Formats: sequence, structure tokens, C-alpha cells
Amino acid sequence: MPRPRPSTIPAADATTGPAPDTQVCSQTLALEDFITFRLGALSNALQTQVTRHYIAPASPVGLTEWRLMGQIQRHGELHASALSRLSLMDKAQISRALQPLIDRGWVLRRADPQHARRHLLQLSEAGQALFDEVLSRARPYQAALLNALTADERAMLDRILDKLGRASQALDQGLDQGLDA
Repeated sequence: MPRPRPSTIPAADATTGPAPDTQVCSQTLALEDFITFRLGALSNALQTQVTRHYIAPASPVGLTEWRLMGQIQRHGELHASALSRLSLMDKAQISRALQPLIDRGWVLRRADPQHARRHLLQLSEAGQALFDEVLSRARPYQAALLNALTADERAMLDRILDKLGRASQALDQGLDQGLDA
């Protein structure tokens, strides 16, 4: 029987990656051990809790719309393509999620004087007030989650998430160049 081989995709950070004898074998990795599966499941559970306990009681918007409001609040006036890039959503998703926010008057849209086919987006006063209300409800929950970890664990989690983000980008570029798993 042939010996399972490690992935042919190069490690994103070979200088700090695992030694070859401790690498995960791509041929035998169980679905429940996929990092995307585990992080996705955790993310879905956390998103459901945030929506149910903090967003839904304050407004009829969903998590996607609230995140877009958060990006607009954080970055100020911006256009939909910048919002797409920041939120990692395609422009069609952005458009569908923005329309109810615009219809309710929580997001204002105006023509971009620099670009005739583009619109600039910003939170209205009512949109800012709604965002602030949900944020004030969500902060204690987020703090409680972070406080489940020690300060060292939080720092380590930050480093791990940053490293996984860099690895994901490097792997994506490698896959775009024709490497396979």
C-alpha cells in the first residue's frame, strides 16, 4: 500500500512551519479536522448567538447588513467596490444587503463626484444610532468570549489567526498558479 503523502502545496511560512515529520497528511485528514470546517462551525455558532441576542432585539437587519454598517462606520464614506473588498463579499451580495439599509434610511447613497457610475455610501444619523445600540449590546458578549482566554492565550490566538491569514493568502496565490493539493 502506498504511503500517504503530505500536501504538495508549499507551506506559507517554511521558516516557522512544522518539521516534515509532524506535518498533517493531506490523504488521511478527516473532515472534522479541517481547520475550515472547525472555524466555520465555530463562526456559525457565534454568529447565530450574536444575531439572536444582540442584533435581532434591536433591529430587523441581519448579520450581513450589520457587518456592512460596521465597515461603513469604521471607514467612513466609501463606495460599494471598496466595501466589497473590505468585507470579502462580491458586489452582488453587497448590493442585495445594502438595499434594505438604504430603503430604511440607515445608509445614505450619493453620486460620487469623481466617478459618474459610482455611488458613495455613509451611515445616516439613524443608521449610526442603530449601529451604536447593537455595538453596545454586543461588546459585553465579545469581552466575555475573549475573557475565556488568558492574556497569553489571546496574544497567541491573534498570532495564530494572523499566521493562518497569511498562509491562506499564500496558498490561494499558489493555487492560482496551478499548484495542487
